[in-house]
Amino acid sequence: MSQPWQALESLNDVATSHLSWRLLLGDSFDSNRDLLVPIKELAAALPVPGRPYEWLEVSEFEEGVFEGYNQKTETYVPVDRRDIVCYEFSFGKLAGELAALIGFEVAFERLGGPMYRFRLGHFGNPNGSGFFLYLAKVSDPRRLDWCIDALLAETQRPFVLFLTSNRMLNGRNESALSARGCLIIPLEQAMLRGDDGEWNLSPWAREQLVTFRDRLMPRPQSTVGCFPTPTGSRWSDVEIEFKDGETVSVRISDQREVLSFTQLGLCDSRSGKPSKQWELLRTFAENHGVMTWQSPGACRQNRKRRELLNDSLRKFFDIEGDPIELTDDKKGWRCVIRLKSDRA
Repeated sequence: MSQPWQALESLNDVATSHLSWRLLLGDSFDSNRDLLVPIKELAAALPVPGRPYEWLEVSEFEEGVFEGYNQKTETYVPVDRRDIVCYEFSFGKLAGELAALIGFEVAFERLGGPMYRFRLGHFGNPNGSGFFLYLAKVSDPRRLDWCIDALLAETQRPFVLFLTSNRMLNGRNESALSARGCLIIPLEQAMLRGDDGEWNLSPWAREQLVTFRDRLMPRPQSTVGCFPTPTGSRWSDVEIEFKDGETVSVRISDQREVLSFTQLGLCDSRSGKPSKQWELLRTFAENHGVMTWQSPGACRQNRKRRELLNDSLRKFFDIEGDPIELTDDKKGWRCVIRLKSDRA
């Protein structure tokens, strides 16, 4: 099992023993430990590895020493205390990972009721053209019925609903969500671990979310221009000097212009203010074009922001390749373009 979603879906609860998580997650246990948080409780029973219908009833033989009783074989075996420490799946950490991939504002909250329902956050202005993002973790179809009915009753606008999978969805649920204009995203099809161990959003999920966003939040008419880049220019020929928090002086060879963040396509369409990509470009300028995990302002969200910033700069200057690339040791980023800060 390469991802934790099927394991999570198989549990009625969201907490179980260290040993149970290891058996459920198999080879992917270590890569998914960042989503598991230890809690104070110790497990009262442990599964017997390789024997799906056998359990050990755990008891403390003496202080700090535990043993397990197997009713089927009527035998006692020693138990490692580390195996009975319980770990809870952290939906708060999951919300942070999703926000870094998608770009929504985290406003994490567990919702009322007996089920595991969570509001993860919101994209844009949720009281205007924005939308909320929710997650439901259930282990049987009837509970999913209840969760979806409750969300539809509590939220009148279209929303995004993350599920561990779509195996428990039925026609009635899908029709009700579709009628409201909602989007269903199964995590097992959306969040994937890359070879580097980092989470990635699948192309399918990104396309679904972009289409949903553009339907609810039509983009305003853009005032983005295009720089008169001389033929044959490279990124190393581009010089951007910040004049203040909203304008830059751009020079390539003998072409020079003073431009606003809006003209560069780095405007937040929701607020009309400079976007996170503009802020990242300014941070690079303040750090002499280099950013590592030790740099001021470094955070996980910058990975996606850098991708978007590269896209915007390529479109504006019409130069191939990445204006911001990985450093040689792959532990940071460096700007190929030349940057100057207004705060030097």
